[in-house]
Amino acid sequence: MNKQITLLFLLSIYLIIGGCSRIDTSVLKSAVTLNTALYQHTFKVENTTVKKVFLEIECKGAYANLSIKEGKNTLVDELDIPNKGRHTFSILVDFKNYGIKELSFINKGSEIVLHQLKFSDYEGITIPQFKDISEASGFTTEVTWKYGGPSIGDINNNGYYDFVLNNHDKVPAKLFWNKGNGQVEENKKPLMKWDIHGSAVADYDNDGDLDILISQGGGNGTDPQPPHLLRNDNGTFKHVSKEVGITLGARGRSVRWIDMDLDGDLDLLFINAEGINASDGAQHILYENLGEGKFQNRKSEGIEKAKGERVLVTDINNDQIDDLILFEPLSIWLGNGDFTFSDGSEKWLSKKMQNTEYITGAAAIDIDNDGHLDLYLSRGKTYYQTANKSFDFDPIHQKVDIRDEGNKGVTSMEFDAYGDIVLSNMFLWYRMYDDGFPIYLGSEKVAINSIKEIDSVKVTQEMAKGWSTERTKNGWYFGYLGNGKWKVEWIRNNDIYWDVRLTISGVQSVTTEWNPQNRNVQDILLRNTGNGFVDKSIEWNIPKGGSHQGVTVADFNNDGYSDLFVYRFGFLQSRVTDWLLLNNGRGQFELTTSHGAMDSNDKGHGDMGQAFDYDLDGNVDLLSGSDNYGKWYLYKTLNTNDFNFLEVRVNYSEEKNVDPISAIVIVETASNTYKKRVGSAGEIHSQSLLNTVHFGLGKEDKVKKVTIKWRNGEQCIINTPPINGVVSTPKMK
Repeated sequence: MNKQITLLFLLSIYLIIGGCSRIDTSVLKSAVTLNTALYQHTFKVENTTVKKVFLEIECKGAYANLSIKEGKNTLVDELDIPNKGRHTFSILVDFKNYGIKELSFINKGSEIVLHQLKFSDYEGITIPQFKDISEASGFTTEVTWKYGGPSIGDINNNGYYDFVLNNHDKVPAKLFWNKGNGQVEENKKPLMKWDIHGSAVADYDNDGDLDILISQGGGNGTDPQPPHLLRNDNGTFKHVSKEVGITLGARGRSVRWIDMDLDGDLDLLFINAEGINASDGAQHILYENLGEGKFQNRKSEGIEKAKGERVLVTDINNDQIDDLILFEPLSIWLGNGDFTFSDGSEKWLSKKMQNTEYITGAAAIDIDNDGHLDLYLSRGKTYYQTANKSFDFDPIHQKVDIRDEGNKGVTSMEFDAYGDIVLSNMFLWYRMYDDGFPIYLGSEKVAINSIKEIDSVKVTQEMAKGWSTERTKNGWYFGYLGNGKWKVEWIRNNDIYWDVRLTISGVQSVTTEWNPQNRNVQDILLRNTGNGFVDKSIEWNIPKGGSHQGVTVADFNNDGYSDLFVYRFGFLQSRVTDWLLLNNGRGQFELTTSHGAMDSNDKGHGDMGQAFDYDLDGNVDLLSGSDNYGKWYLYKTLNTNDFNFLEVRVNYSEEKNVDPISAIVIVETASNTYKKRVGSAGEIHSQSLLNTVHFGLGKEDKVKKVTIKWRNGEQCIINTPPINGVVSTPKMK
């Protein structure tokens, strides 16, 4: 099937309207077609600067992306239109100020028809603004690969959260200490290198500080590695895996501290990738904490052989025994408290939802404050899945980005370029192959050795003149056919790379005999009814497409309802703004990209992060990772509302000295009851320990009672605590 994407600029269209009323006001007189085009109109902003925009869009082809801009202010950043057909969207935008605005609508991808465009005033929840304080706080990090987010925890028990950064390779895994004065400081020694995946922080030896567990990959399936336990000895980390009895290895992915026998100490769960299973077929490994710093392998039928390499630890049935959400494919495992887990997938999931694929991250969130933990599942395609006939064509900047499998095969495409072309961003994901991947030009096949990823090479029509009839060696083949017509083919004679990537600049149009991969999938919101999950994605206005890599949860604006921050993969060679999903308390999320947590110079992709109150000022901040290649970012949250909050620091229990993991915190006010669980704010491969639990209170100005329940049954009650600060449970007697 031929698919041609051509550059077409429509004449600018100006629609002068009289501004917004409090009733939805259409700004379209008739449908507008955008074929990779720019459409403009003038709009008067009155009454409120925050508006809700309603769009009805018909996608004529496979998929498209639409941005709305006002000068340098991006109102909607690359809205994913996931497939052919009509779609409706509702999004919050922030114009920042009043007056006449010249709006630009920019489409990429298939032709779309804009059938409806309406704006209405919005006086509901405020949009929190995120400020990048990375540099100001001393949080300086390199541009590198990540692997599923950081681990956050108060590692030295000084009341402030520290950061474990899981850099995959080239840059080691690192620890940053939070000094409590707005500044952070990098630990003098890196934690681990290389091939780092997940991490987890907890106090396994009950000495009052947090130890760090790190999983390592299995060397492309050839070198199984046990997890690395770094014991915290007063701020010095000692590798003690063999010493404590952790010796079994696999293709390490996700690590979790979890009390699987309810004896009060923390056991270990290692979730691994397929490829290096035990002789009995076990993929995952469990260890019992024997006390006195020793561990022993435990067998557990069912969970050991379950599919999946990512996991969320939560409690879906409110029995205060940890359950597992394993993915992908999606399955649910209910903890029994005796090192066994029962497969609850059939009971808790509809038949359609069982074994759902393309799940990248998960977060437990009580969307309606009913006391049951619901699930948000971010969905997207992994780098391996993305590397299969993927390309992005940007007609405005005249470039095409290619990403394809490195497996055996031949792929070709044609393009129009009326001048020189520039080749850049070549990346060959190493897979034990060392014989190169040259660029061959024209009928003479003049060879240029593989260029580095940071380099570029200009190719003229004369250099690439003609097309070779013999193309048998591994590499890229370019030929100029005349009249602005070019052809490119890339040949892999065996499975030589994990993927191959290239950017071609100076391109006016692209034609392929194959359909480019549609990377759009649908995130899922599952509401917990108490005995099962019901899909509420449509009703709650969940994003309709995109390739999302992770999700974190918090009440970012302190209105009393939990919100979500969703990390977007974006384009192959350019970042897009992540989604902020604000819970309006009326059964819907309001979507927005008008939040400021974006670096326009970043060249990476949204990966994963954690939401937590970095400086204990009552606003929940973000630590976000931008991957392949991007930096780590620390974003401070700025709220302009006058809502109240309470933060409850859960220490060890008074009687048995049980650590805070999986403790339940219940806050009661005159009109509401809020319930949260000590754990992570979303998980992929890593596990955080967020034991200063944040509650937004909205307009509530008094708290009647706080109840803390540890996993061993101990309780603590704090009556009428002061609000807008931190209250703590007593420490061990």
